[in-house]
Amino acid sequence: MSSWRDRGPVTDEDLVAYLDGQLAGEEAEYLEREVNVDRALEARLELLRGGKRPFADAYDLLLRDAPDARLKQILKLAIDPPPPPVVELEPSVQETARAPRAETEPWGGWRMLAAAAVLLAVFSGGLIFSRFMNLPGELPQVASAPKAMGWRATVAIYQKLFVKETLENTAGDAQSQSVNLRAALSSVGLDLSVEKVSVGPLQFKRADVLNFRGKPLVQVAYLYNGETPVSFCIIKSAKPALEVMAEQREGLNIAHWRSSGYGFMVIGDVPAGALDEIARKLKQRLS
Repeated sequence: MSSWRDRGPVTDEDLVAYLDGQLAGEEAEYLEREVNVDRALEARLELLRGGKRPFADAYDLLLRDAPDARLKQILKLAIDPPPPPVVELEPSVQETARAPRAETEPWGGWRMLAAAAVLLAVFSGGLIFSRFMNLPGELPQVASAPKAMGWRATVAIYQKLFVKETLENTAGDAQSQSVNLRAALSSVGLDLSVEKVSVGPLQFKRADVLNFRGKPLVQVAYLYNGETPVSFCIIKSAKPALEVMAEQREGLNIAHWRSSGYGFMVIGDVPAGALDEIARKLKQRLS
């Protein structure tokens, strides 16, 4: 195995190198095996593949840090400079001051405008340099982090990776399914039967416990009409109750609601109307 793996787990740099075609042979095969057995790693790879990084938010932060009022003041002085101060001179000096000079224009006009432009360029370059480059001995500095994704957006990225084959080979006997579901739901303080969380045309497949910012998130996975992956997700929430709402993320339809201290969501690549009906049936059963 190549020595690049000896440094620890797969990093984003490794994933980017793979996407850029810089890994080959055993290195690429190793990474592909890791992705196939690690769902979180697979989700990171797809996120990087789609290029969905918050660059625009980062540049918005730079614009907010710009000294807008100060720059406007400089430009105003460039367009309409104040008159030079009047200085009383000795008589002998006054005669000398009356002699013609090659340049009599006060510091202003186009010179001030040029200076303002240079200052703006220097400031912009310095701001960007200071944000992304550090002087020796300095720690990286960031204005503030872009707003993190909520749990529904995070699940949508993960759900996008699911295909029929992901769920086909799960245990099909009733006892195994019941043990699996109750073990997963215990992480969020619920105890429900497979029948309770099964509504047509969903076929129960398995339940998993995921982690979202240190909180357990239960994902109950189904196949819709035996073909399309659909997930019913549950997470504890202190927010007020909310009726069933529809939205779309990552090209997938979502129906979500909150009640009794929990947030619920049904998500999948199925018609919005069908998903809404499923969500309302589940909500009624859990009430």
